[in-house]
Amino acid sequence: MNVTLFEKILKDLKRCDKLKMLNLYKDGEPLAHPLFTDMVRLAKNARIAEKIWTKTNGELIPRFPGLGMCGLDMIGISVPHVTEDGIFNTVGRHINYDQYRENIKRLYEGKRTCEISVKIADVGLADSEINKFYDDFEHISDYITVEGLHGWSASDVKNLQIHDSGTFDGNPFDEKVTCPLPFYMMTINYDGTVSVCNDDWGYWHKLGDVKEQSVKKIWQGEAYHEFRLMHLDGRRSENKACGTCQYVNALPDNIDEHREVMKNAILSGL
Repeated sequence: MNVTLFEKILKDLKRCDKLKMLNLYKDGEPLAHPLFTDMVRLAKNARIAEKIWTKTNGELIPRFPGLGMCGLDMIGISVPHVTEDGIFNTVGRHINYDQYRENIKRLYEGKRTCEISVKIADVGLADSEINKFYDDFEHISDYITVEGLHGWSASDVKNLQIHDSGTFDGNPFDEKVTCPLPFYMMTINYDGTVSVCNDDWGYWHKLGDVKEQSVKKIWQGEAYHEFRLMHLDGRRSENKACGTCQYVNALPDNIDEHREVMKNAILSGL
């Protein structure tokens, strides 16, 4: 995302209620952006969010010596594996694991105003590998977890789940009619288009474009209203991004019992 567009979004958000959280990540690696910390400072100074988070694979942490002091409240680090061979087999890249861990250690032990959360996805890890993950990172993080894999948007296209493992936190799926995310989340892509949520990795359904409209107008606009009604009516199967999404059933929020009340509230406001 170019900085001019980012500044336009911040300006729009100043005209909205303060966000609970601004998440500066989606499909790619946020630290690949050469102006990442500058953009975080712009967002922090705009005072448009209570908290600012990012998630990274951690490889590019050395690019930003001031990462821990730029205004982030949380840095989530997704560790690909705990050995160099394991990293290559998982992500197809050669990374010096010892140096990788040392960079995270320096971030944690250095001057910082944010918390550090470290996780690893269980891609069929052996018990010894899980134990190594905890041994290597539990003393250099504020939070640490092993997450299961599940399908996201359009899981019929690509289902990442292993052995019917359930949700990312190991709980069984909670089948839902309506996804709660459209009622409290907006996802703005790098090019300014607005997706249904952060899991719409295929950009299958777009609800607006902040280059052409304000954030508030999109949030309160007809496309968003129609999308919410589609979910409340139990018609999300009509949408490629949502029809076979597994993430909705991994979410802790369940608003199904409130569908009629919410639907009437939307219709009365149109």
